[in-house]
Amino acid sequence: MVVEEKSADLDDDPEFEEIKPLVFANALPTLPDQAKTGWISGFQIQTSWDTVKDGDGEFYFPDFSEYFEKYKGYAWYRTEISISPEDLKSKFKSRYLVLRLGQISQADAVYWNGHFIGSTGLSLDTPPDTFLEEKQLLPDKTRFYRIPVGLIRLDEPNILAVRVFAKYPISPGLSHDKFYISSLKYSERAEYWNDFKKIFVIVLTLLLGAFYLYWQFLFRKDEHATIFFSLGSIFMALNTLFQSQIIYSIVNDGFWIKKIEYATWIALAHFLFNFVVQFAKVHQHWISLVNRGLDIVGVISFVIALALPNLHSLSIFFSYWSFLNIALGIGLCYIIFLGRKIPAMGTVSFGVLFMFLLILNDVFVDLQLSFYPGDTYLKDYAFAGFSISIAFSIIGNMVESRKLVERQKEEKDRLSRYFSPAVMETIVNDHIKLGGEERDIATLFSDIVGFTTFSEKNPPSVVLDHLNAIFESLSELIFEYSATLDKFIGDAIMAFWGAPKKTEWDAYKAIACAVQMQKKMIQINEELGLPPGTFRLRIGVNFGEAIVGNIGSVKRMDYTVIGDAVNTAARLESHGVPGKVAVSEAAFLAAGGDKYIKYEEKKELSLKGKAEPVLVYFVTEVLPHD
Repeated sequence: MVVEEKSADLDDDPEFEEIKPLVFANALPTLPDQAKTGWISGFQIQTSWDTVKDGDGEFYFPDFSEYFEKYKGYAWYRTEISISPEDLKSKFKSRYLVLRLGQISQADAVYWNGHFIGSTGLSLDTPPDTFLEEKQLLPDKTRFYRIPVGLIRLDEPNILAVRVFAKYPISPGLSHDKFYISSLKYSERAEYWNDFKKIFVIVLTLLLGAFYLYWQFLFRKDEHATIFFSLGSIFMALNTLFQSQIIYSIVNDGFWIKKIEYATWIALAHFLFNFVVQFAKVHQHWISLVNRGLDIVGVISFVIALALPNLHSLSIFFSYWSFLNIALGIGLCYIIFLGRKIPAMGTVSFGVLFMFLLILNDVFVDLQLSFYPGDTYLKDYAFAGFSISIAFSIIGNMVESRKLVERQKEEKDRLSRYFSPAVMETIVNDHIKLGGEERDIATLFSDIVGFTTFSEKNPPSVVLDHLNAIFESLSELIFEYSATLDKFIGDAIMAFWGAPKKTEWDAYKAIACAVQMQKKMIQINEELGLPPGTFRLRIGVNFGEAIVGNIGSVKRMDYTVIGDAVNTAARLESHGVPGKVAVSEAAFLAAGGDKYIKYEEKKELSLKGKAEPVLVYFVTEVLPHD
């Protein structure tokens, strides 16, 4: 390599002032005249090797092997560009111009008016028989080359010549994307906004994926649709990154860039398909089997995409895998049809259609169809648009979930007036089934003494108000002692302990609650403005084996207890003394006996249905237990 003196025609460009021209051993910085009539005389867009044409529309080398054998993969493009002083003044509004080349072959070196101005993949001194490594092939990279001010001719056409290298029959020269010359400011601004849009899509999809995972963690632990969409969003962000020009400033290996791009697209397609299957709640056995088979194919395809040895085999594999995409698309439509009655499925269907149309746009761009006027890729925004539509669906589900939570809260508030918290949770969680089981149950019956006389002397509305006030106070106390409030029977209350949750202190709690109810009754008389003793309670408490469960029919059932132990508690109440708590010996002993239970007397009572007298304790106080 030899350093020459600075050329006089570069003095006007301050950015080139410190750069000295270089002469390499195997190439010239200035093209000789015989090289200016290049292999293809013009910038004709090609989409495949069998459509490569020259400026006159004639076909060149439909067989890539013939081309590669003759030229070792190297060729030239050449075109003439006229730039007038008026163009610099009104069109570009600058003397500093930039050449933009889209996806041009797999490597290139660019000359402007015979002078080397830049390269991608190739070097100025790359010999004509050099086979570039896979990582040096950058078929998707957009090229930007500064045109030195001193090289711009305003009095004659400018010659643009591009030396290209194609190792494989993909990206045959200028393909897929447009080329143009613009001012430096316009080019920088255009690429800034292009990078901004890419970054916006990447950040948006990552945020959506993270949000859906968070939503899954909070509310949908048994729902897999959100997980699949979250993973799809993450892989979409990766796919967008590895399709953008940003990645070339991070990774200097074109082969691995392409590998990860294809692998993330494969993962994205399968995660999206699984999302729709889960969202539509399709549970047919054969669909599940097909879905598992597609998942296995997806995993294998993902691994193959990362393991293939060269860019050509990777491109061929991905083109064949694209046919599976068609099958996935058809299956997607069928799954959406099966799940059409699912809430928010309409939004998902719209998102899928929107994404399909944007991807179809890219197909038209790749095919360079003459009837299609657009030349912009939209695939990056396809999934972002789909994500936004799903976001609206998720938001709708959030609103519905919030309403459901509110309805459940209202239902719990309503049920709490009829059932203890334990029973209420059982009902809300839909764990109630018809049938019962044997358990040791502590049962309490109470009856309001004096209420019948009060009812005869007062209007029904007053009677009802007083009864509700009594029941309200006593119910709160019963729930405070973790009981199941079974039912109100006229002016009587039935409650029990030991179901649905059982503890070793059920009998103790029942007796303690009964003692507090007697004390509470004195306070209730005062609150109602009644003379002391107007209302008094008879309470009976028993402990023993009973049947507990849902008794009745499928359409109408009660969560209650039945059995001899329950009947005994009712008999104790009816034979009890107003203002006192009658406790059976079984309940007394189960509660800890005289260690915790204080009583004023005990005696045997003959109860209906009992052959032998029952020993009854009239309890006055319950001591705190350990």
